[in-house]
Amino acid sequence: MKLPRPFILTFTILFACATAFANARVARAETPVLETNFPGGDFGEFDNPQYISEPWFMWFVLGELQSPDDVDMVTFDYKAGDRFKAEMFIPAHDELRDFSPTIALVGPGLPQPTEPLPFALPEGMGAVVANSDSTFHYFDIFTQMSFFPRAKIDMPLPQTGRYFVATYGQPIGSARYALDIGVMETFAPNVLARYPINWWEVRDFLQWGHWPALLVAPALALVAAWLIRKRGLSKRSEQIVGALGLGGFALTLILINAQQVAGHGAQITTALALIGVIALAVLGSVIWGAYLLTPLREKLNLREFAGDDHFAWVNGYAIHYSDHGPHDAPAAVLIHGFAASEFTWRLLTPALLRAGYRVITTDQIGYGASARPAEPVYTTEMQARFVLGVLDTLGVQQAHFVGHSFGGRVAMQIALLAPERALSLAALAPEAFATERPGIAKLVRAPILGYVLAFYSTSPALVRDGLKFVSRATDWIKNDVVKGYAAPLHVRGSTLAQVWQARSPKDGAKPVPHNLGHITQPALLLWGGGDKIFPASDGEKLTHTLPNAMLHVFDGAGHVVHEEKPHETAEAIVAFLGQTGR
Repeated sequence: MKLPRPFILTFTILFACATAFANARVARAETPVLETNFPGGDFGEFDNPQYISEPWFMWFVLGELQSPDDVDMVTFDYKAGDRFKAEMFIPAHDELRDFSPTIALVGPGLPQPTEPLPFALPEGMGAVVANSDSTFHYFDIFTQMSFFPRAKIDMPLPQTGRYFVATYGQPIGSARYALDIGVMETFAPNVLARYPINWWEVRDFLQWGHWPALLVAPALALVAAWLIRKRGLSKRSEQIVGALGLGGFALTLILINAQQVAGHGAQITTALALIGVIALAVLGSVIWGAYLLTPLREKLNLREFAGDDHFAWVNGYAIHYSDHGPHDAPAAVLIHGFAASEFTWRLLTPALLRAGYRVITTDQIGYGASARPAEPVYTTEMQARFVLGVLDTLGVQQAHFVGHSFGGRVAMQIALLAPERALSLAALAPEAFATERPGIAKLVRAPILGYVLAFYSTSPALVRDGLKFVSRATDWIKNDVVKGYAAPLHVRGSTLAQVWQARSPKDGAKPVPHNLGHITQPALLLWGGGDKIFPASDGEKLTHTLPNAMLHVFDGAGHVVHEEKPHETAEAIVAFLGQTGR
């Protein structure tokens, strides 16, 4: 498999970062000092201590006591009168609540200890011993962790010379500790540059094994890239890998930062942490993917997609339309439904043209080649006014209106807003009785996640399954048909339009369900007997609600009767329009 260059570059950078995390270590302030080969390492005693070159700066000495005889020791050089501070911090795990190591400052000029030590003092040296049984906890901003503060020594040193700090005591559980040495902080550029490494080393040592988490996101990206290439699912694997890697890596770091050690709670186990990392990495990849992949899917502007200049500007929005047939013929206006475009009328249009009608189709805002405003204007009232605005542009005063599903509701809204302009209505499985948007709209309204849901639910890859779901007869769902329905999803703003449609009110000043009795125009209702979206029983109810309606149910058809029964639907509509006598 030949990997794309961005993919190779991404993992080269990650490898370089991993190398920096593993090897970058400078003898500077605020650099954590770890026991060699931890866990199980040892700072040694007087013959092999850990030397700290600048003990007046802030250091974290990280160690672990293996047994009551284990003594960890660090050493440093001080001048007489300089202030020395060392304080013990225990990570606030429940199992370490009773772990309280003793620290002893050993050096010249110090008094002889009053309690026994687990080691022999070198000649000419004394010791100051400190321990603590405090139980409160402390949250450290640097590590973003909670600790149990323990023993503390804070004093000026009596003589110039070499001093030692010894840590010892009865270990409990995984007896790790952080010995904070020094009173001065520095913010030099090299210290700030190493800050993430310091943070990681401290947390990794005291949180017990976070480093595998960083491998999750790159591993997921690598596996995803291989699968995409192997299955031939996409030619844009490097972009998809970038989305997976960036999202997963970001969420991994968020999880690590959020996984604070609670002052009185149990520590998250490594296994549980990794499960959480994987889950959040996948979730992060999904969330970031929606935003990062949108420009790759939605590449076309309205004119590029339309391939023509048939746009009417209505209230400042570009509404795309098509206009076929003699201009002096009776006009039939076709209004598509949810997630469709004028493409859906490709079979009905020729039948109406043969019958002698002028056929006008429009793309509703948010669909086809029409505008996709990021505003709450996706009401049936506004959609109806956009259609009427197109007719004004074309100089059409009256027309027969044919609408499918949501488009049928828009046709009814036109009959309510401008009854003098609607000669008749032919509604194909119209959405007539709903007073609110479907339940999924509540999710799509949500910030961030709503956009993510809209992006994936409108994926071109799901169009075929969506058409099969709403249809009873599926023999019409060919490749070219799927491409025709999916094509508008590549227009810029398509995903965002779904979010704003969900945030828009349903109807407007004249809600359709409450005003159906005012629609007096002749109405033909066409329904599929197997409609799973709006059942045929809605058609029977509607015939009793509309004053002048007739119902025709097609057996063996679902929600898109004009696709599943194209010839029968065309015949019924042409016959109905002929009966109106106009």
